[in-house]
Order: sequence, then C-alpha cells, then structure tokens
Amino acid sequence: MSNMERKTAKSSEASKTKKQISHLEKQIQQKLTRLQEITGNCLCFPFLSVDITRSVVDDVFDQLRTKYKECGGRLSVVVDSGGGDIDAAYNLAMLFRKYGRDMLTFIVPRWAKSAATLLVCAGDNILMTPVAELGPVDPQITEFNPLESRLEQFSPLHIESTLDMIRQEYESGSEKLAKALMERLQFPLTLGSFRKSLEIGEQYLINLLETRMLTANKRQVEPREVAKRLTTGYANHGFCINLEEARSIGLNVQELEGEQLDIVWELHRLNNQKRQLQSRIRSEEIADMIKNLPPELLDKLPTFVQQKPNASESGQGEES
Repeated sequence: MSNMERKTAKSSEASKTKKQISHLEKQIQQKLTRLQEITGNCLCFPFLSVDITRSVVDDVFDQLRTKYKECGGRLSVVVDSGGGDIDAAYNLAMLFRKYGRDMLTFIVPRWAKSAATLLVCAGDNILMTPVAELGPVDPQITEFNPLESRLEQFSPLHIESTLDMIRQEYESGSEKLAKALMERLQFPLTLGSFRKSLEIGEQYLINLLETRMLTANKRQVEPREVAKRLTTGYANHGFCINLEEARSIGLNVQELEGEQLDIVWELHRLNNQKRQLQSRIRSEEIADMIKNLPPELLDKLPTFVQQKPNASESGQGEES
C-alpha cells in the first residue's frame, strides 16, 4: 500500500470513528431526556468523564447559563468523575446549588471519587447504582522528590502515619533508625501546610452538608462526623465507599431501581464507548505528531509505543 493509500485509509477510519462518536452523543442525549421525563421533568446535567479543574467551572457555568436557565429550581446531575481540584469542586457545588435551589440530586452510575465525592455531598440526595462508588476526600499531593529525582504522590494522612512510626522507633530505643527516617522526610517546612489541606476538605464538607443534605431538621448524624469520616476515616484514598457504606456514615443515599437504573447504566456504558473512541483518536493524533518530528528530536524522546484502545476495556482511570 502506498503512502497516499495509507493516508486515505486512515482518514476514512478517522471519519468513521467521529461518526460513531456523534451517534453515541445522540443516544446519550436521548437517555438524558428520558431520565428527565421519569424524574418529574427535572432537567439532567451530564457531568461525564470529567476531571474537576478550574477551567471546568467556566465550562459548566457557560452550559448552565445557556441551556439550564429554565430548570425551575430543580436539577439532577449525572456524575462520572475520578475527582480533581477540591477548591474547584466546592465552587462547582455552589454553582449547581444555584440552579437546583429547590431540589438538587446527584446521580452516580459508577464513579464519583475524591473531589467528586465532595461535589455530590452538595445536594439533597444521592442516587447510586449497586456498583457505584464514592471515595475518601483526603487530598492527593504531588511533589518532586530530589533524593530520587522523581515525582511522588501522597496523602496528608501518610504524614501522620510516618511521624507515628518515627515516634515509635525513638520510644523503642532505635534512635539511628528514627534519625534515618527523619532524614528521608521531604520538604519538612511544608509538612504542616500539607496536613492543613485535610482541614480544608473537612470544612468544605461541613459547609455543604449542614446547609442542604444534613440540615438541622433532617440530620440523623452530625455533619462534622460525616466530614471527619470522609477526610480521615479511611486508610486508603481508593477505598470503595459503596451505597451501603455511604448510608452507614449518614449520607442521604438511595439505590436506583427499575427504569431509572436501566437508563443510568446505559448512559454509563454509552459514555464509556464514547470515551474509548475519543481516546483512540487522541492516541493516533499523538502518534502522527511524533512521527513528523525531526530525527534529532525523536532521538531525545523516550520510546513511544502506540497501543490502540482495547474495545473490551471500559474501566475508569485512577481518581485524582
């Protein structure tokens, strides 16, 4: 096959993929419309496959201003997100409240982890499928480790456990080991600010919960207790807070059933298909960009292995 033929074939394949994405988007919109109909004409906002960033707040604001002005104070938000920036999540939470002033429902087909958990705590209730997951809200911090010349990601919770280990070594008489551990600590002057970030998440959660989901006349548990559990009560940032666990800590959570469950799950599967196709296009675009780089730049790049997305893969990436 000649270069021209290969380019023509690739262009045809790209066009076909874009048509598939367009078709999936129409199906997703149809599902959202049907979900709106069976939930009492409560407008449904799709917050799907989104990393929560400050720029996303701008995008959501634009959509709400143009398409959701007539929501009548009732809004449902379908959330699929691994999290992101906690300050942006709080800003989004208050924005969704403005439009869902009378009733704000968050619907979680599969994932609302980390900062996305804070987001869904802003509403009156949370609807979850049997396999949906929330997650701990301890912030994840990424810093450069100069000793090993690499980036490290950790939770402020790890700081406390490390300090406890050092204390134990000192108390048991292992001063050399304790000192060695101390020397391995990075950025000691900023450890306090990292630990303080837990308090930020906790305060955001308290503010949201006590003014909507767990107001004084609704609560069976104190908002402060729920916030503390979500920020410091789990050993692992990826902990699966499923429907039963969410209920046990005091969140107002209901399980999706019947046609609602069918529609929400179909939405999730359709969105996964769309995301895989978009990922394939991005991978091919990056591969083309790299192939067109000058040889002297290519030699400086790490080995690039192009792997087309497997159609059977539909998992969500690790949360932020």
